[in-house]
Amino acid sequence: MKEVVCVVPARMASSRFPGKPLVEIAGIPLVVRSARRALEADCFSRVVVATEDQIIVDACTAHGLETILTPLFPTGTDRVAWAAQQLAAPWVVNLQGDEPIFPLDLLCDLCKLLPTDPIALWTAADTGLTDRDRWDEDVVKIELGKPFGPLSPFETSRVMPGQHLDEHRVSLALDFFRELPSDASRRNFAIHVGVYGGSLQALSRFASLPIPQIETDRRIEPLRALAAGMPVKVRKGHWARAAIDRREHISSVLELLEGDSSCPARTKQTPSTSS
Repeated sequence: MKEVVCVVPARMASSRFPGKPLVEIAGIPLVVRSARRALEADCFSRVVVATEDQIIVDACTAHGLETILTPLFPTGTDRVAWAAQQLAAPWVVNLQGDEPIFPLDLLCDLCKLLPTDPIALWTAADTGLTDRDRWDEDVVKIELGKPFGPLSPFETSRVMPGQHLDEHRVSLALDFFRELPSDASRRNFAIHVGVYGGSLQALSRFASLPIPQIETDRRIEPLRALAAGMPVKVRKGHWARAAIDRREHISSVLELLEGDSSCPARTKQTPSTSS
């Protein structure tokens, strides 16, 4: 679906890893690798890096990428919503700037799924949740319901029925956690994959919503949508991937790059102009 624009949000002021977007992964800045990954999927009309930092604009431009300079925003999704409005993008996928080996098939699937529900915020969940993931607060966990039910605790009325999506691949998000609740063993949890998508209408609505206390407390963006009764739909699956949240995650990414023929681990760096 070539009407979909991929926006890659990035900023230098990361609390856990300052300067992360421009950290070199085998000779190429992390945000550049992430944007190139979106280009490799070959399912987007445009791939645009959205950032508040001129130094990131300069680095991406030096590598031939399209960029847009944004105002300051509290979250990446707010930044993407603003960029989508400026770009007049009817459908948008938000690929995080720390995902250099994101699964290409998942990007393509999201492009196909977005039009099936233009009022929903779309995301993804990896069903390969391990015991270690359950206790790692860096790993966001998503509680999954059966397709289009039961009701999320945030909802006041049932969302519009689905449009015959594959029930084994798509579900509703009920809640998001970093620290699992005491009754987690009786509920259905997966790893939240930090990719989002939706129509311009849905993203604009998300950006207009007040930030609830629960989003601030748990530091999880889609809780804003659930708190407002906005449906969050989830593409489920299991993929080889490794985002870089902290510096120590770089080694895991390099290992996967070595085994991924579609994403060469060693590429000569394009000379860049200093900002």
